[in-house]
Amino acid sequence: MNSKQQDIWLKAAVIGSIWASFEIVFGSFFHSLRLPFAGTFLTFSSIVLLVAFSYKWNDKNLFLKAGIIAALMRSLMPTSVILGPLIGILIEAVLFQLSINLLGRNFTGFAVAGVLAMFSAIIHKIVSIILIYGFDIVKILENLYYVLLRSTHLDLPLNQLLILVAVVYTLAGITVALLGMKLGKKALASTVDAVSIGEKWTVKNDLFNIDARFHYRPQLIFLHLLVLIVLLVALEVFPLYYSLLPVLLYGAFIIKRYGKSLRRLAKPLFWLQLAVIVLIAVWLWPDKTEGFMMGMKMILRAILVVAIFTAISVELKNPLVKALLYRRGYSQLYATLGMATSAVPFILKNISEEKKTLLNPLKVLEKAIALSDVLLDEFSEQMRQKNKILIISGDTRSGKTTFLKQVIKNLKEQNPDFSIGGIIATGIDKDGERYGFEIEELSTGQKNLLCTREPQENTEKIGRFYFYQQVLDTTRRLIVESLPALDLLVIDEVGYLELKGRGWFEVIEEAMKQHDLNMIFVVRKRLLEDVLNLWQDYYIEVFDVDKTRIDEVIKIL
Repeated sequence: MNSKQQDIWLKAAVIGSIWASFEIVFGSFFHSLRLPFAGTFLTFSSIVLLVAFSYKWNDKNLFLKAGIIAALMRSLMPTSVILGPLIGILIEAVLFQLSINLLGRNFTGFAVAGVLAMFSAIIHKIVSIILIYGFDIVKILENLYYVLLRSTHLDLPLNQLLILVAVVYTLAGITVALLGMKLGKKALASTVDAVSIGEKWTVKNDLFNIDARFHYRPQLIFLHLLVLIVLLVALEVFPLYYSLLPVLLYGAFIIKRYGKSLRRLAKPLFWLQLAVIVLIAVWLWPDKTEGFMMGMKMILRAILVVAIFTAISVELKNPLVKALLYRRGYSQLYATLGMATSAVPFILKNISEEKKTLLNPLKVLEKAIALSDVLLDEFSEQMRQKNKILIISGDTRSGKTTFLKQVIKNLKEQNPDFSIGGIIATGIDKDGERYGFEIEELSTGQKNLLCTREPQENTEKIGRFYFYQQVLDTTRRLIVESLPALDLLVIDEVGYLELKGRGWFEVIEEAMKQHDLNMIFVVRKRLLEDVLNLWQDYYIEVFDVDKTRIDEVIKIL
């Protein structure tokens, strides 16, 4: 990543971490109490925050990147479901970025962004409710509205109510612009005493931790989406009793596979809401049986939507998905996202110490913006301290492994206490052709046959070779356990498997989280560009085995 792009992503991490922290402080509070218009209040505050930051930084597409970071942070909280927070925050970021790109960073651009974002909040809420409960919920709300009019003797036609709501939201959007501009000008003149902020934090890039005990299946993402569409259509088209068994069976499959992740379904308040919907449906409908069946259909629909989107969010943590995003140039997103997530406790501590925090959200935003320079300095320092990756590259059979062994030998001779771990793969030839590979785990000295060209018991065919899965699993575990004590990790080699999120990919990901751990990868020349793209935000130096002296590599280490 070039320095300019890195700077933009670091600023996006600052804004995204503050944005997500504000959502945590106020969003969790309002949603836990089920207060009305909680989403509207959060949108109002978010746009105020973005307008204020527009006075501080003006980098290209900065707020879109910040929105992606904030959305991922908020949606991946244990109490969240991927659908709501992710879409809501992304819409706000897109609308704000488009408005200021087209109209400029002025009152007009900010006001249009505010108005659009405020309307998006209510539209997003309506769409979410309809997606979860179906259009039957519209009938219930409409009947409730007319019951309210009759009981209060108000004369407020629905079209007049909609106009009133539109006026209120338009005024709110304009107010957003004015408050944000005032806060932005004030923030430019304010500073934070670095001594007063207390202890810093430690980066833990574990937001996308891969659970080695869980067998990810990327094909299930498409199956879940297909089943969701089919079952939602079935609930609308066929009588309830036709759809009940398929919904329950698929629900049982999801519970068995993703049980620990279905936290929302375990909350009593979630089930209380569903029970209230059924009671209201029975109360409003003249035919009580029809009302009960309508309520039950909405319950099944809600459970199905929540469960399937939770299942999809779990499968998206698949290392194959992560590797694919890395190869498409989004490794910087993961790096900055890890920083932003780690900073949240620090931000919360410094913006919510006062007892009256919840009564003065603008004061909280002002304090958060004032912290932005401290956060940016720390993020920049963390980026500079990232581990070095050295790549020994060359063509097939060009002596890469031999070169690597000599580097290791010289390092140990110069410093016997220098701890080196990882694996070296030695090729095994048979009848003049490459038959397989033997690997040596450097921390223990254990040697095992990793793969051969001939099928064997308990092997899996990957490419031309049959791999012993137990050897792979055991070696990965040994390397990961040794990481905290290592000075250097050696992976011979990084190839097609790692580019697909398999092989030693998980080991490398764990190693990236360690401090002061440098790495040496052996990479074939034809795969070099893909590997560089995979971990492009790290400090990487490439050494051509045909043009490099051993002491050049050792000098860097």
